[in-house]
Amino acid sequence: MHNIRLLSTKCLPIDQQNRLIQTGVSYSCWDFISTTAKDFDANIDNKSLIFSSQNAVKAVFNQFRDSANNCYCVGEKTQKILEENGQKVVKMAQNSSILVDFILKNAKNESFLFFTGNRRMPIIETAFAQEKRPLEVVETYTTIEQPKAIGNYDAVLFYSPSGVESYLQNNSLAQVTSFALGETTAQSLQLHTDNIITASQPTIEHLIAAVRKYTTTLA
Repeated sequence: MHNIRLLSTKCLPIDQQNRLIQTGVSYSCWDFISTTAKDFDANIDNKSLIFSSQNAVKAVFNQFRDSANNCYCVGEKTQKILEENGQKVVKMAQNSSILVDFILKNAKNESFLFFTGNRRMPIIETAFAQEKRPLEVVETYTTIEQPKAIGNYDAVLFYSPSGVESYLQNNSLAQVTSFALGETTAQSLQLHTDNIITASQPTIEHLIAAVRKYTTTLA
């Protein structure tokens, strides 16, 4: 097996880089997107809060440090940050579709605020609209693409649809194995390639495990 050239579309912490290298790959990275906080106004009193990203949690509780709300979120890391900020997480789901399905079936008497960024799949808003349920959407951060022509790699790790779009501005997925952190990222990749491996759960650790399994099959 030749040394697999792997590109991560965001630069990971050293410990995660090392675990990838231990799978037998040659690791490189480039941050294809960045985020910046936005000013926002919101009244969260007596509201239930929805979060689909860690960035939104950090922005909200920098502003509302002493609040206590029922929260619904996507992802274990998002749940952890909410709980560290003293919030009750009623439901954590692995993707937005599962989360909004739970909310609409089980939280019929709650008023919701959805904190998010300016670039997102409209899954939660669409589901609320179809059920004629009110939802206030508050953008707390902006996603900025940082495209770059990066050269040839055997495998590329993707973490979001925005990262896919930024990468594809100057690069191709031809003859590349694409790894997706979650289902929405995989759906974005499916518009451009069939050679996709999706992590069994949307965490970096499960993404690394997918890379390990992939390199084992090539040995």
